[in-house]
Formats: sequence, C-alpha cells, structure tokens
Amino acid sequence: MKKYIKHLKTVGLAIVILLSVVACDKWIDPDLNIDPDAPAAVPMNLMLPAMQQSFGYVLAGNDMVRVTNIWMQQFDGVSRQSYTEARYQILPADINNTWNSIYTEIFMNGKIMVDIAENTEGKYSPHNAGVAKTIIAAALGISTDVWGDMPFSKAFRGNENVLTPEFDTQEQIYDTLMVILDEAISDLSASENAVDVDGDVIYDGDIDQWKNAAYSIKARHALQLSELNGNSAYSAALAAAANGFKSNSDNLEVPWESANHNPIYQFMEQRTDIRMGATLVDMMKDIDDPRLPEYVAEDGDGELRGAVIGSQDETASYPGDYVAGAEASTVMMSYSELKFIEAEANFRLGNSADAATAFEEAVKASVERVTGAWDQDWFDTQLGTQTLSLELIMDQKYIATFGTNQAYADYRRTGLPAIAKHPNAVINAMPNRYPYSQNELDYNGDNVPSVTISDKLWWDK
Repeated sequence: MKKYIKHLKTVGLAIVILLSVVACDKWIDPDLNIDPDAPAAVPMNLMLPAMQQSFGYVLAGNDMVRVTNIWMQQFDGVSRQSYTEARYQILPADINNTWNSIYTEIFMNGKIMVDIAENTEGKYSPHNAGVAKTIIAAALGISTDVWGDMPFSKAFRGNENVLTPEFDTQEQIYDTLMVILDEAISDLSASENAVDVDGDVIYDGDIDQWKNAAYSIKARHALQLSELNGNSAYSAALAAAANGFKSNSDNLEVPWESANHNPIYQFMEQRTDIRMGATLVDMMKDIDDPRLPEYVAEDGDGELRGAVIGSQDETASYPGDYVAGAEASTVMMSYSELKFIEAEANFRLGNSADAATAFEEAVKASVERVTGAWDQDWFDTQLGTQTLSLELIMDQKYIATFGTNQAYADYRRTGLPAIAKHPNAVINAMPNRYPYSQNELDYNGDNVPSVTISDKLWWDK
C-alpha cells in the first residue's frame, strides 16, 4: 500500500455508518433500520461533486477567501463581522465551521473515495483515486498555508480509537502533500481504469486536465518553499509547471448556478458588510486595467471606488460579477497563476527573456478570462514599457489572483505588494496564520500547538 494511504488506514468519526443486523430472529425485518436517504455505501459519482462543491465554498469561496482578501485589502470589511476581521480580530470560534468542513467534507470524503477506488474487488479505478488525491492535496496545501501544523497522518483512524490525533509539523505536511501529488499523477497516468470518473463538475472526467492540475498545484507549493530552498525551489516549480495547465480551459475552478449560487454572492445577499478595497482598486486604476468593471460594481454615483482600509466606507463599491456574480465560478488555481509562477521563478534564476514571456502570458490569461478579450496595445503601453522586476510581477499577480487565497500566501513569502496596516488593528501587523478552531482546542487541546496568529509558519523565514 502506498505511503500516503498507509497514513490514512481507517476512517474515524465515520461519515457513512454501516448498520448490520447479526443473528437476529427471523421475524425482525432486516431492512427495518435502513434509512433510504442515508445509504450505507455512497457511490463515487455522488461523493466527487460534493467534495468539489465543498472545496469551492469553504476554501475557494466565502469561508476563507473573504477573510484573506480583506487582509490583503482586495476587499474591505466595513461593518459587523467583516470589520472585526479587517482589524485582524479572528477568534478560534470563528474557525469552527471552516476547520470542521475541511476535515469531514473534503479530507474524510476524499479518503473514502480513494479507498473505494483502490480496494473495490475487480473494479480498481486509479483515475478516480487520482482525482480524489488531487483535491485532497489542493485542500491540504491551502490549509497548511494558513494553519501550519495540522493533524493528518494520525487522523482518520476511528477504528483505532485515535480521537485526539497528534499534529504533523508543517514540514511533514509538505512532504506528505508532495507524495499525494506524485501518487495522483501516477494514478491519473494509468492505462486501465474500471469505473469512469463520473459526476465531475470541474473537468467532466477529463483525466489529462486533472493531471495538469496536479502538476500545477505541485508548482505552487514548490515555489512556496523558496525562502527555505532558494534556487532549487524555483527549479522545482519550473519543472512541475512544464507539465501543468496549458490554457484557461484548464483552470481548476468550481462552477455555480442559479440553484446553487456563488458563495460571495450568497454572503452579499445576506450580510453586505464587505466592499472593494481601495488598495486593489487604485492599483488597477493606475494602469487603466480592463478588468476593473468586472472586478468592481458601480457605487451609488456610478463610480468604481474602493474603501480605504479602516474607513468603514459603506458607500464604496460592492464586489463585481467576476467574484460575486450569482453563477461566477470559484477558482482553486488558474493558468494565469501558473504563468506568474514561471515568471517569478525564471526572474529569480536570471532567465530574463523567459520571465518576460511568462509574465505577459500570465497577464493575458487573466485579462482574457475576466473580459473575454485581449488588448495588446494596453499591455504594451501600461506594462510592457516597465522594466520587469519582482515588484511588477507580484503586483500583477496580486491583481490576477483576486478571489483566491494566493495573494495572502505570496505576501507572507515575499512581502509584496506593500500593504498598509489597518489603523485600528488589534495587533501590530497582518496575521501570519489563522488560529486553530475552538473545537480542536476543546477536544484535542493537549495536541494543539501553542501559537498566536502573529507567529510565522515554518516556510516563512
């Protein structure tokens, strides 16, 4: 059995409970306690879209993206819950839903799907296992980049009564993450597969696109270790990126629809306590950015205007349709991000021509995805005349990755772009991590690391 699966031998806190009646008298109907709405075995084609939509809501949507985008001043929290978050006031109880959903709806269901795909007699389905592992890896990467150490190798062992699992260090998590991705790539490369990948709302079962996604996620996290690994991180990122996304059609994103609306759209329907952040809006205005009308809705005066951090300006613009439209997709990773990874890695390694080519393609991919068109004259005038620098690359990546968690990850790694502290912040600088959930502190407190939200992560040197 593979290394990763050895770490996840049995399922704890079971999502699917198997009820069996043994040695009962014949007068007892054996179907009496079977709930038709809660089947004992959930098919993979039902489990997969549930995992994907949970990822799209919890990690790529409202629960996490809203907060990290507020901290990065792409949004601004102007009242109630979002204003406290903008001041860096985030408590363990605020994290419960996010933490629990990641473990139960993504990691646990992913583990079950891998078990079904690999251990169903006569129906070995490595493609299904590879898809599940890619989602697990993507979720694990985003999660460890906001929490650091996490329970993983000792989790999911309910049959062994491991209900208070030890935490893996972030270094161990990153090692495991890369193992999972390598396994996913191997599974997705298999020539034989018993059960088709059905129910896939992202790629409709296209295995080549899933393999591209696994390589792209690998490039993302290789680059995230650049403060530790230096040039070898840039080389590893480029090696993975060479096998990653080929165009915007490969973007790893979760679709939403009229019956199941985009998470930020839902939040704005119910709460309306965020506005666009002036830091992002003004940066885009400075270059006459064609994405601005899609990112930013008009305010009451017909202007596209962001709220200055700490101003509590409730008259500033709402988020636009790109990130808050009812049917706008939530982005887990994009082709544009991958090209920015290539641009930075090549720039750091001194490959100036390759860096410039990747940079232009990264901007182009983002503009085309958002607006549906590319204006070469705009690029040549606004960006092409500037000397390529790390600041220019990261500023444009910050704009392109709006609506994801990536700007927050990049900021802690590079310090770019420059972000002013909230004037009424409760701590001296932007948080370096999330707190652990209150549930984890209550029920597994002996194992929870003693950290504050100001403490740096392992890779943040």
